[in-house]
Amino acid sequence: MIEKTRIIENPSSQSELDNAKKIAKNVLKSRSFHQVLSESISQDTENPLAKFGGAPAQSPIRDNASSSADYEKIINVVFKHEGRGFVKEDAGRESSKFGILQGTARQYGYTGDIASMTKEDAERIYKKLWDKSGANTLPYPLSLVHFDTYVNSPAAARRMLQKSQGDVEVYLSLRQERYDRLAELRPERFARYKKGWANRINNLRTLISEDRTNNSIASNPLQINSVASNATPANWDKRLF
Repeated sequence: MIEKTRIIENPSSQSELDNAKKIAKNVLKSRSFHQVLSESISQDTENPLAKFGGAPAQSPIRDNASSSADYEKIINVVFKHEGRGFVKEDAGRESSKFGILQGTARQYGYTGDIASMTKEDAERIYKKLWDKSGANTLPYPLSLVHFDTYVNSPAAARRMLQKSQGDVEVYLSLRQERYDRLAELRPERFARYKKGWANRINNLRTLISEDRTNNSIASNPLQINSVASNATPANWDKRLF
């Protein structure tokens, strides 16, 4: 058992200073290496920026995460944007329905023909993608912008989230720049989608302007970086790289 010790803040003599050092040494000896290491790690985790002179770590973004009502609103927007029809060659690649590629559907448990997929099947897949994307930890309307981007391209969505640091206007501008670049680099494949992409972004901007909570910037950059580093589904990016 470690004895309670008197902490000498301002030792008045060399003997008191030597005695304080001896007490501290004995206390450390009575604790295991793992105890000391555990306390050190705990202190760094509580405020990872403090030892570098940075600001204290902020509270988790989960305090302002999207609600189930937000999700219902967002998934309806995604269905509107992606459409409900069957596409034989989506962007010149696989077949898709409700915006979901055949390969992605299989990856998330759908074993039937993509042409026969129901809306309920699509909703189950999108819910798994919603959780995987990290959008469920972000505030609305950032969660809307991030998830709508993620269903187009998870890798691009993660980059844009990190680069924009949660500013939805910057995020959407980056998305528009990407679409313009795709249409310019691969016009034979992507030029025909440019108008639809522009309409999609404009619709998101309209929805954001109608939102009254004005949570356009996430309050925790550590959470944004965590979401942005999330794993990407292997088959999802086939339409846009």
